[in-house]
Amino acid sequence: MRRYTPNAIRPEDWAPVAEFTRQVALDLHPVEPRRATEAMRTLSQFVVWAHRQGLPLEREAIFTPDVVERFIAVGCTHLALSSQGTRRADLRRFSMQLTRHAPWAPLPKLLRPEYTIRPYTQDEVERLLDVARSQRTPLLRRRFGALLALGLGTGCYPRELRMVTTDDLLDRHGHLCLAVPGARARIIPVAPPHDVRLAQIRQEDPGSGILGFTTKDWDRAPLGHLLEKVDRPPDCPDLKIQRLRATWLLHHLENKVHLNGLAQMAGLTSWKTFSHVMQFLSPITDADLYAELTRQ
Repeated sequence: MRRYTPNAIRPEDWAPVAEFTRQVALDLHPVEPRRATEAMRTLSQFVVWAHRQGLPLEREAIFTPDVVERFIAVGCTHLALSSQGTRRADLRRFSMQLTRHAPWAPLPKLLRPEYTIRPYTQDEVERLLDVARSQRTPLLRRRFGALLALGLGTGCYPRELRMVTTDDLLDRHGHLCLAVPGARARIIPVAPPHDVRLAQIRQEDPGSGILGFTTKDWDRAPLGHLLEKVDRPPDCPDLKIQRLRATWLLHHLENKVHLNGLAQMAGLTSWKTFSHVMQFLSPITDADLYAELTRQ
């Protein structure tokens, strides 16, 4: 962070505020490199803008509600509304940490709606696969198809999808499997028919990232950028990685896969995720349930 120099800001604008901005960012105590980079990118643009407005390099003068709101309204017009909201939220959070006297009111406690991860229906899955096959270029067909194959075939977490390469595709016990690296390292058998797509990618492009897309560590929406040029017709279901993962879990629950084994394959440390999916299990008649509970 002490060596950080923004590429998007002219050197003559950055030089007067560089040390001030770096120290401010260090005082936020980011816990990982990605957060440090994001803090520096946001703060550098904000402080340079404030300095151009004639404000002194003093925390209580710059990190105030009025200045933050004016920066969002005037200095962030090039951003989408969602990005402006993210920038405002970050600066509000930073400002409350960095000031003692600026008139920041406590944020209201948000009432969280009931959280539900809805798996895709079979019709929605088929439509997603159709859209992937109909993309206009081989690269887009690769990216969209690989994302669906990984999500529906292995149930990986979003960060894991970005990390895996064709070298992580292994053959175990007669099945194509994915060796997932990272904190939840495990080997997952790829559920058919998605093993066919992944095997094809391994054969055609060995040693590559399965998604065919390289992300940057600081990127907040890497999978969004991966799909930004994908053609999605109006009737294409909204693509969410957590919904792909929930669909994978539901498929295996419907097929009565051993729960402990499935939790291990999913990289779970609690049973909470199952509670989101269980409400979508097919109903069972009393007769069938009693028969299963009294089987010999």
